[in-house]
Amino acid sequence: MIKWLLIAGLAAALISGIAVGGSDHLESRHLVEQGKILPLQQILDHLGQQQEGRVLEVELEREHGRYIYEIELLGEDGRVLKYEIDAVSGEIINGKPEE
Repeated sequence: MIKWLLIAGLAAALISGIAVGGSDHLESRHLVEQGKILPLQQILDHLGQQQEGRVLEVELEREHGRYIYEIELLGEDGRVLKYEIDAVSGEIINGKPEE
C-alpha cells in the first residue's frame, strides 16, 4: 500500500506540473542515464519502506557539490514531512516535519 501511495503521489505530482528539481527534467534524466544519480523511483521505494505517506513534491537540487532529492510527503497523521536524500547513495540525510 505504501508503494502505491508513493507511486500515485508521484504520478499526480508529475501530471500537475510539480518540478522534479529546479533544473530541467531532461538534465535529471541525463544524470540518471550517466549513473551519476539514482532514479527517483528507487529513492521513493526506499523512502516508502521508512515512512508512509503521499508524495506532495519532489525536487532535485545541487547543494554543496552534491545532488539532493528533496521530497515532501503528507503523512497519515496529516503532517507534511520533508526529506532530504542523497541522490547518489540514497541515504536519508534529513527527515523532519515541515514547519
